[in-house]
Amino acid sequence: MKSLTSYFRLSMALALAGAAMFYIGRKTAPQPDLRPAAAVAPAPAETPAAAPPPVEPARAAGPAAPAPAPMDAAVAPKAPPALVSTNAAFLRALQILLQTNATLQAKMAVWQDLRANGQLDDALSCLKDAAANNPGDAAYPTALAEGYYAKLQSVYGQAGSSAVAMLALQTDQSFNDALQINPSSWEAQYVKADALSHWPAEMNKGPEVIQQLSSLIDQQDGQSAQSQFAQSYVLLGDEYQKLGQSDFASATWQLGLQKYPGNETLQQRVKGRSN
Repeated sequence: MKSLTSYFRLSMALALAGAAMFYIGRKTAPQPDLRPAAAVAPAPAETPAAAPPPVEPARAAGPAAPAPAPMDAAVAPKAPPALVSTNAAFLRALQILLQTNATLQAKMAVWQDLRANGQLDDALSCLKDAAANNPGDAAYPTALAEGYYAKLQSVYGQAGSSAVAMLALQTDQSFNDALQINPSSWEAQYVKADALSHWPAEMNKGPEVIQQLSSLIDQQDGQSAQSQFAQSYVLLGDEYQKLGQSDFASATWQLGLQKYPGNETLQQRVKGRSN
């Protein structure tokens, strides 16, 4: 993430103010229907004779990602026949991204696969159209925002400053769209804060990140504990540390470790402060 921040410092501050002028807008060509099915997801359509067989994408190099949460049929999107006939694995990836019961870790592993297999733009296109067709469902703009963030991380150092700034703006705006629909979405709040934490210091996003995460932690305290909630404490402490508020950083990590003693990242942060 340090490389992402460094690149932002060189590019984003120069182009952010005028980046919106480069925005072209959503594609007008019709895209597959990804609206959630009412019950179970329908079986994939039969493959046309002339269509190529489904291709299972290769896993990205590196440690094996944890298995995604089981598919919740009630939130599985309707199968787009055109995609099923060409690549059922791609459809499965989109379904996981839209699941409300899939962990953030599982979704990040899916984005890694899509990026490694050159399918990131295809996924963004489908999700962009689906979000427009389902304006009342926060799952779509949340997934779209995470896709923009994944692309942003894949192009820094390669794309121009205007492209980087535009992706950063699209990421933040899509999270805002999701939170307007569902202000209590943990996933949208956390990843939005994570994305903002990598903006250059001159954009002064630190106070917003701290406010976002502090509110999120207050929300978590009123819910049943989930292991991923520990990440809010990690990120908030990191942001305090970045702003030179070491005492607040240490207190935040220690409080998080009290609540989530098995979290290895919090253990490392607290141990590092005590050394």
